Amino acid sequence: MTKILNSIALTGLSINKNHEEIIHSIVDILIREKREIFIEDNLVKPFKKLSRFSSSRQEILKNCDLIISIGGDGSIINTAKKYGIKGIPILGVNLGRLGFLTDIAPENINKGLESILNGKFSIDKRFFLKTKLNKTFLEEKALNEVVLHSGAVAKMIEFDVFIDNDFVYKQRADGLIVFTSTGSTAYSLSGGGPLIHPDLNVIGIMPMFPHSLNTTPIIIDEKKVVRVELTKIDSNQNSELSFDGHKNIPIEEGSTINISRSNEEIALIHPLDNDYFFGCRSKLGWGKSILD
Repeated sequence: MTKILNSIALTGLSINKNHEEIIHSIVDILIREKREIFIEDNLVKPFKKLSRFSSSRQEILKNCDLIISIGGDGSIINTAKKYGIKGIPILGVNLGRLGFLTDIAPENINKGLESILNGKFSIDKRFFLKTKLNKTFLEEKALNEVVLHSGAVAKMIEFDVFIDNDFVYKQRADGLIVFTSTGSTAYSLSGGGPLIHPDLNVIGIMPMFPHSLNTTPIIIDEKKVVRVELTKIDSNQNSELSFDGHKNIPIEEGSTINISRSNEEIALIHPLDNDYFFGCRSKLGWGKSILD
């Protein structure tokens, strides 16, 4: 039986006055459908008429059945780490450019949201990556990717890569991207990485600008652990770890990094007519004539 979504929260990152119409449209639908409304404090600030719905993070976590994330994939990732990781499902309304994780366009908000509120939706589970630095698990989780990089432009670092305890290769490169199927449409895509259907629970490994002519991305089972050992060299190489493009953590040479699937996951809500490959065609320009 489909869970009734009675208490709905709205969240977002870079919402401004230009988005007033879509915010009010969503609120009007929720009022019409007799749902309890919560709007994240930072989102409601530009809209004084909606201040009565202003809610703290704690109130949203305690009361809500659904989060509507308004913006692009960056908003979804932020919402996932604040609320989705705590078990509240997320629906994305796309105000960004690509928006692989955000399903509903502003022009479809009435039909799309009403259908979902009436129980016509599917649930898509996505997992996070966790990271252990030497002997300590880091607090940061990644929905898209964990990236090891030099922290400088056009500067290589040297490292060894293992999968579980099996040695894979020694690499000199600008860095290494370890990504999920969710992250295959993010940073790794810009580096020529593969698109991975979200139904596949796998982990990808891809060097960044490797000093090699025969390096290719590797896809492994989600249960495996990627171990990276930073080489100790005389030049005193510096490197950093980032998580979904944020929170750069300095890493000392000689460090060991273990990246693996976390037990935490999020639930994305999709309209029943959601089509992954339609999203790829429309957002990546597949099948378009060069004359268009």
